[in-house]
Amino acid sequence: MTSGTNGTIFSRGASRRDILRQGFALPAAASLAMLTKSSFAIAADDDLATLHLAYRYGLPLYDNARVTYLVSQSPLNPLRVAPNFFLHGRKLADYHSRLVTTPNTDTLYSVAIVDLTAGPVLLKVPEFGKRYYSIALIDAFTNNSDYVGSRATGGQAATYVIVPPGYDKALPDGAKRLHANTPHTTLLVRILIDGPDDYDDVHDLQNGLKLTQANTPPAPSLIAPDPRDPENFVALVNQVLRINPPPAADQAALKRLAAVGVGAESGALTASQKALWAKYFDEAQKALLAEIHGFGATHDGWTYLPSDVGNFGTDYATRAAIAITGLWVNIPAEAVYTFAGLDSKGEKLVGSKNYRLRLPAGAPPTDSFWSLSIYEVEPDGRLFFTDNPLHRYAISDRTQGLKKNADGSLDIFIQRASPGGDKESNWLPAPEGDFRLVARAYLPRPELLDGRFKYPSVEPVA
Repeated sequence: MTSGTNGTIFSRGASRRDILRQGFALPAAASLAMLTKSSFAIAADDDLATLHLAYRYGLPLYDNARVTYLVSQSPLNPLRVAPNFFLHGRKLADYHSRLVTTPNTDTLYSVAIVDLTAGPVLLKVPEFGKRYYSIALIDAFTNNSDYVGSRATGGQAATYVIVPPGYDKALPDGAKRLHANTPHTTLLVRILIDGPDDYDDVHDLQNGLKLTQANTPPAPSLIAPDPRDPENFVALVNQVLRINPPPAADQAALKRLAAVGVGAESGALTASQKALWAKYFDEAQKALLAEIHGFGATHDGWTYLPSDVGNFGTDYATRAAIAITGLWVNIPAEAVYTFAGLDSKGEKLVGSKNYRLRLPAGAPPTDSFWSLSIYEVEPDGRLFFTDNPLHRYAISDRTQGLKKNADGSLDIFIQRASPGGDKESNWLPAPEGDFRLVARAYLPRPELLDGRFKYPSVEPVA
């Protein structure tokens, strides 16, 4: 029997440069606030159009497998863990956190790559009480197949059995069934933390998470990713499709993609397919980035994501767009993510200007917690924190000393220099150049889910 909990995520070991050489950085990405769904339409049925569709279909599978390789196989990751063991993130992100785009300062993360090919896996969860947490089961196609957590199951200690597709045998007494869509799945744990003083308690909860399995699965053997190599891209996507049968609804798309060598039954690329991928792979990547502007519904400078985020079905456009900015997004019932890159005048948010965001009393409407994070925009579109005098990268419902207005509203001052005096408690320091805001609302109330609530615009101020 195997059992495991382990380590600290990427706090030491290989440098980012070494990791990048092995293909572990997220693809060059644009903010979700700059994506467009309509631009993903591909009308022509020729090989070039099919290759573009294959890239969009395959990118989430590839990126998921790339991170799986990093966590469980990469020789450059000294903290890699075998499948069915946890890898824990022990510290909050700051401006040094540059490996994965759009980090947050709300939760600590734990991750486990679960291999169900040798049978079900037992998950033991400690008592969380009233502290927010979630454990998402994410399949090889980046859909959330099941949840444990404050919303889904409550804060009590419990034992669960993660079962592969089609498993219908009886479970141990007292255990609850969790359904995995694919034999290889990811457990992503998010635990709310109230700053560094809360580390010890959260680390104890992380250590209380346990995975056990009666039979040891075979050693992982994913193809090492190389995002610069089109043949590597196709080979890894096809490997994922072979070891994780795709949903029945994908068969129509996969029938078309076979023409460019993508599919579980596809062998090595033919000479003509190799030539096609070699000629147009870079174009497919650039086209995806060039086309992604205005994705989702935009209101007063804020972009609201589609309702199928996190369970995409055949909406390959949304799935590809989400994969570009970051894998493993929550479903809306768990968390709503909203993005701002424009002010009330429709102009880009830039560090040379001063802004104010006035949140009405009780906003955003959530039954758990909220935060507003600020990110500098890298040349490739990725988003990271910037160092600042307060070492503050977000304002949230847990930020100490916030001063509200007489009507209960909250003014957040977003600018490079301190607003001075009693406004500094509500200051969110901005980077020098372009920046983005990301509002997170966990356990959103119906008015946020159905669109009745809208964030107010970000106002330029003198």
